[in-house]
Amino acid sequence: MKTSVYVIRQGDTLSSIAQKFGTDVKTIAGFNGITDPDNIEAGKILRIPVCSDCDDDTVIFGNYTIEKGDTLYSIAKMYGTDVNTLARLNGIPDPDNIEAGRVIRVPLDSVPDSIRIYIVRDGDTLYDIGKKYGYSIEELAAFNDIIDPDKISIGQVIRFPTAVGGELNNGIYTVRSGDSLWKIAQRFNVTVADLINDNKLSDPDNIFPGQKLIIDA
Repeated sequence: MKTSVYVIRQGDTLSSIAQKFGTDVKTIAGFNGITDPDNIEAGKILRIPVCSDCDDDTVIFGNYTIEKGDTLYSIAKMYGTDVNTLARLNGIPDPDNIEAGRVIRVPLDSVPDSIRIYIVRDGDTLYDIGKKYGYSIEELAAFNDIIDPDKISIGQVIRFPTAVGGELNNGIYTVRSGDSLWKIAQRFNVTVADLINDNKLSDPDNIFPGQKLIIDA
């Protein structure tokens, strides 16, 4: 049986989730051992059967908040998927036009092995998550472009890099303080023109710490 995994968000009901996946409340409740369908908790993970005739193939989804400087292509590359899949999943008509702050669904089952994933639950703090997995608040905030470490939301995807800051992770580089396109190009043996074209940069002199750049090295 093919299933999808869904993280309950604030305001969700079992009925609204069932409608989203084309199933019914009774099926989801039974599949997840829920005795009271009117009492579900934000942050809890539900397994939802989506195809009874298919082989077992669980697809895990999480939430990603679009940050300034993101492109759908760079997000897709981070999560090991493609632009068309993300656009279709999130009803995005123009992949070149996405807004910072929007929360989109991302498939987590294809995330590269070099990156681990944690889905924020009710009561979590960035400090607690970092302590559990051996990262500092500063490292997690930088890698996930979190401006205010005291403000993380239930269902948010937190990524753990194998190497924090200044490294290339699945073709994505996070700009550090003091970086310039020339320095980045020299480091990864590409040209400034490549960086400008691959990232559709309108002002090459205006890059900022935390910005994600595609490096086709």
